[in-house]
Amino acid sequence: MGIIRIKQVDVFTDRLFGGNPAGIVTSAGSLGEKEMQLIAREMNLSETAFIEPSDKADFKVRFFTPNSEVDLCGHATIGSFYALNEEGCLDPDRSVFTQETRAGVLEVERSFVEGRPVFMMTQAKPRFKDIGASRREIAGILRIDESELLEADPLNVSTGIWWFVVGLKHLDTVRKLKPDLQAMSDLSGRHGMTGFIPFCLETVDPEADFHMRAFAPLVGISEDPVCGTGNGCAGAFIAHHGLVEFKETTDLVSEAGFEVHRPGQVMVSLQRENGKVSRVKVGGTAVTVMEGEMRFQDRG
Repeated sequence: MGIIRIKQVDVFTDRLFGGNPAGIVTSAGSLGEKEMQLIAREMNLSETAFIEPSDKADFKVRFFTPNSEVDLCGHATIGSFYALNEEGCLDPDRSVFTQETRAGVLEVERSFVEGRPVFMMTQAKPRFKDIGASRREIAGILRIDESELLEADPLNVSTGIWWFVVGLKHLDTVRKLKPDLQAMSDLSGRHGMTGFIPFCLETVDPEADFHMRAFAPLVGISEDPVCGTGNGCAGAFIAHHGLVEFKETTDLVSEAGFEVHRPGQVMVSLQRENGKVSRVKVGGTAVTVMEGEMRFQDRG
């Protein structure tokens, strides 16, 4: 019988039971892929992260939903580095660290605000695709009137993994969404998308810049409370379509999780070169809500 130490970290919040929970195993070098998947299924969170040694970066991090491995996860990255910091595994004299992921080697920056560690992760360079879906089909999947869609065309966006980003006009529409999850899963599967990111520029908190939700039924997540990669893609979409005034570097604040009673905020930093989005960072703080031991069957 094997035993591993595991934490549950609430990410993009400074309060217990808020934001997006992630499972974190900071010493996963002895685990195989099958064991990682079983542990993620047992945790039953949107993602569980497993941290291993790396010969390419400071750490290797793998991310598992309850039913599959994914290339990258924003909130579980922030949770991973928060846990590593909490355990004294990050050099106190450094502010930038690297993680090896299936989306490439990416930087994670640490700073401190009022004594609390804040982590910002650099995501992959944004890519955009038009999947050819009609506005009528998209509105049908979201179960809203087509007139509620922004004029900015919905796009498949990747900052490490692909999300279908859809801008809506009104906060009330976003908050009341009850999408057709099966149709969403089918479209996501056909086009290699993780799921849908509907957002609007109206917000609950006047200090926030946009309000978003994340639906990923294809990978077993009906709704992800506060999604890091989804926020990166939404920020890239907003910059790509010029929906707010942008300088060469622009910082936005996203709010999410209200609809599932886990409100949180994400800092989204965007850089542009020659009129195009060239760099996306997302981040925030976190809090450990639980830690302990998990038993699993030894291999062999």
